[in-house]
Amino acid sequence: MSRRHPNARRATTISAAALTLGSAMLLTACAGGGGGGQSPSAEAVSLTFVAGVKGDPFYITMACGAEQAALAAGVDFDFQAPNTFSPTDQVPIVDAVAAAAPDALLIAPTDAASMFAPIQRVIGAGTKVVLVDTTLEDDEGTSASVKTDDYAGGVEAARELAELTGGSGEVLLINFLPGVSTTDARGKGFVDEAAKLGLTVVAEEFAGTDVEKASQIVDASLQRHPDLAGIFTTTDYGAQGTVTSLRNADALRDVKVVGFDASPVMVEELRAGNIQTIVSQQARTIGELGVEEALKALRGEASSGTLEVPTITITEEDLESPDAQAGLQVESCG
Repeated sequence: MSRRHPNARRATTISAAALTLGSAMLLTACAGGGGGGQSPSAEAVSLTFVAGVKGDPFYITMACGAEQAALAAGVDFDFQAPNTFSPTDQVPIVDAVAAAAPDALLIAPTDAASMFAPIQRVIGAGTKVVLVDTTLEDDEGTSASVKTDDYAGGVEAARELAELTGGSGEVLLINFLPGVSTTDARGKGFVDEAAKLGLTVVAEEFAGTDVEKASQIVDASLQRHPDLAGIFTTTDYGAQGTVTSLRNADALRDVKVVGFDASPVMVEELRAGNIQTIVSQQARTIGELGVEEALKALRGEASSGTLEVPTITITEEDLESPDAQAGLQVESCG
């Protein structure tokens, strides 16, 4: 069944009931317009969302949630994203945002250290900044942070893989890129919990957004570890490459796979039985909450600090359940 797992770290982890109620209250209050000072001002407010990379269903789904909340509040919404998940491509976009000086910026930093200075330039221009998804090593001047409880997501992935493999055996971790706060936390949660459960993590490899590289990593790992029992990939890119490699090796379903994020292609592989479990983020909710925090900052209200949204664990059996549906991602806002 679909499960939400809170984490005990020092941040506000939102319960499932609070997420449902809070999202409904946010959209209702924004749409109502009057009473309680829900709108930051009578004048039009502008908000820009800069995602981590263009074309990723996770960020598209987050943008859909943010846009819905912004439009309900009468806020002008703009969405931008770099061609690659890198400061090289993201910095020019952020510098252009600093020059335009919108009232608020939601941003998923592509590097926890390198994006500090560009974001400070935005703050210096008078824009309220809310970090969404990824974060910074130093969040000075930002108004809030809304992200997935990624460490707990990694822990859940280890538990799922342990159950699928019988609680023992060699497993592989395919991560994204070093220095990315979200996937670093997923990887650490997975490794820590796997050790407690008796799984042997033979390696942590990095594939970025390169599906072919992920496939090559699995090819090589199967050669080095012919008894490999399972694989956890912290992104859907890694999962796609994993499935390709296992298919070529005639090892689909023999090697158990737990992926992260329920993008359309991931759901297709889950239905086919090529992936056994998906641990997914609630991308739309993160977008909605990001807008809520931005509006609070513009109204001068106290920040919620860091909000951690729990993951949803999805299997083929419960794919159509309401809980699972909350974790599904889209390729366009429709």
